[in-house]
Amino acid sequence: MLENKIREATRFLTERQESGGIMSPDDDAGKPQGKTVMEVLLSKHPDQINPDEEAFVECEELPIFLDVEITSSHVVRVAHRLSGGAGPSGLSSSSLQDMLLKFGNHSADLSEVYAALSRRLANYIVPWDEIRALKAKRLVALNKCPGVRPIGIGEVGDRFLGKIMAYLTNDDVKNACGSDQLCSGVEGGMEGAIHGVKQLFDANCEDGWSLLLVDAANAFNSLSREVALRNARVIWTRCSRFLFNSYQGYAVLILRGCSSFILSKEGVTQGDPLGI
Repeated sequence: MLENKIREATRFLTERQESGGIMSPDDDAGKPQGKTVMEVLLSKHPDQINPDEEAFVECEELPIFLDVEITSSHVVRVAHRLSGGAGPSGLSSSSLQDMLLKFGNHSADLSEVYAALSRRLANYIVPWDEIRALKAKRLVALNKCPGVRPIGIGEVGDRFLGKIMAYLTNDDVKNACGSDQLCSGVEGGMEGAIHGVKQLFDANCEDGWSLLLVDAANAFNSLSREVALRNARVIWTRCSRFLFNSYQGYAVLILRGCSSFILSKEGVTQGDPLGI
């Protein structure tokens, strides 16, 4: 509460003792039966699928790359929104926030450094070896009672860079997605979707209409990165190089109780998804 983390404090007070908790790699996963936590975690990262041609957005000519101008003032503005736990280095969001806001000229110099790094990742293609450590994640296996919920906690600096890019380019993705994807940050989008679906259902329920609830298993890790990066190149051009730099390789996952493991030593890019 003293850090103004009301949601986290409420969760701590209301969490039941018999549920949740962090699991060790050798623990019994519970679901599926006969599997260890480590085996379940590895199964969450399948090989990349071969994408269907229809999955790619049609584009006869790729849009021209647009540079993103990022200044220290943008960095300071986004720094007020920092939140979340510590990544592999142990640096917390509140500590980085203090460094960026509370130490006068030193904070100003650090803000300039983050602005320069953001510009490089947003406007150039950076070799994976140079940012591989920045993209490392702290992997935590939570008990779903039964089952395993994997949580990847990225380095706070990396999350901060992502927030800066989202702050500067989110209008682009909102316009591109429109009402087709409400998770792009559309204000009041979820409420609008609920009212829209209700009106549509009420108007057609007597004609045999019904609702189908579908839940995809391991959707994020199963999708094709090549398709995602290529489509972002077309519909979210200003952020496409930042996304490519972030997902051109597989992050190192660091799990307490075992040595860190790398899902693949090779990058995910087959050919040239950005059309450079």
